[in-house]
Amino acid sequence: MQKICKYAILGITFLHVLHIITPLYENILACLTLVLFLFGLPAQKKGFRTITLLFLLFGIGILIAYKLPFSIWVSSLNSMTNIIAIIVVMQLFALPIEVGEYSDAVEYWLKRLFQKESSLYLFAMVVTNLFSSFLLFGTVPVMVALFDKALKNSISEYKRFFATAIMRGYTLVLFWAPGAVMILLVMQVTHITWSQLFIPGLIISIIGLLTSYVIEHFSGLNKPILTHISAPLTITQNEATHKSFHIILVILGLISSISLFEMLSIGTSTGRILLAGFLVSSIWILYYIRHAKLKEVAALYWQGGITQATDFSLFFIAIGLFAGAVDHSGVLEHIQPLLQESVNQLGVFALLIIPVVFIAIAVCGIHPFVLVVMLGKILLALTLPLNHVSIALILMLSSAIAFIISPFAGMSLMTAKFLHVTPFDVSIRWNLLFCLIFLIEGLIFAYVWSL
Repeated sequence: MQKICKYAILGITFLHVLHIITPLYENILACLTLVLFLFGLPAQKKGFRTITLLFLLFGIGILIAYKLPFSIWVSSLNSMTNIIAIIVVMQLFALPIEVGEYSDAVEYWLKRLFQKESSLYLFAMVVTNLFSSFLLFGTVPVMVALFDKALKNSISEYKRFFATAIMRGYTLVLFWAPGAVMILLVMQVTHITWSQLFIPGLIISIIGLLTSYVIEHFSGLNKPILTHISAPLTITQNEATHKSFHIILVILGLISSISLFEMLSIGTSTGRILLAGFLVSSIWILYYIRHAKLKEVAALYWQGGITQATDFSLFFIAIGLFAGAVDHSGVLEHIQPLLQESVNQLGVFALLIIPVVFIAIAVCGIHPFVLVVMLGKILLALTLPLNHVSIALILMLSSAIAFIISPFAGMSLMTAKFLHVTPFDVSIRWNLLFCLIFLIEGLIFAYVWSL
């Protein structure tokens, strides 16, 4: 069953890569999508399976109720499979990271350059942010292993340091990284391109990093490092510099490739991300083609790496079906007048109410991915004093804060388990102040950007 899912995911990815130069074979893609869904659903985790089935039933219900044609069923089923393809391609970056042992370079700089906790904190956030731009879901275990080994006995408030640096560094990448699932969902919902989001998203991400640094600097993380840690013997300064340059080159390669493809009008907005990720990761893998460890790492990726995102894949299929049904049925037209009246009464305060409601619902247990699709569709149907880019920024801002502040979010639960603290400590006690300040900063920025 797992093997069938693996080949279905590879087939979906291949068709989307092929779509860059040929028409999309909708019927074949729909068959592969259906096979992946039917064979993957029994193995899907219970929490994801419930919400997946819920959106599947809602989508099918709307399609039947509005008697939409079969072609709409097919296009809706396929509508978010491009995100599945991008996730698969972006996972390829894990191969050269593992083979080249790039974490050693990060550890080298951690141990050699910093004397105070605050500067080390900023470095830890920035490194997490950069690695997250191409490792995506794989970032957290890499950073956990790295910082636990390098910092545990050197920071006075290690648990707070780790929880805030990793969570904020990881979630702030949602604003600009071309392969981040949240930015792909927002692009899909708001119909804007990555290049339109990159500059404002990067600025908000930098604002968040600096805000986090200032808060922690004045909250106690400004002491000298407790113990001097000897530099690792496995890597020299030249090797660390060389590997650091590789990482920067990869990120710049991704950004410049997507920009070039857009200038040349190659593919769709998500197709350009897919092509750029495939080309850059392939070049990086070819750099290590003669490395003895590559075969072993590639075998592990083939055995389990491809199917790691199966839970998300099925979720995106179901939510794509639902979003397509909503788009083509005109169901939002029935509630748009009522919502518009409420927005008109609230005026500019609607900009504050929308993210607060979003975050409150997410804290109650609804995944931000779901809320982005539902609220995104509603917001686009309203007349707001914002352009589509600013609406996208608010959706991403709300999602990022929801990921940090919700005690039920996967990041909070995993971090709390690793540090042997409660999810409340991780999400509320250590991150609430940052989230409140960052929410205000982000809303002001989104409004100014639309002027």
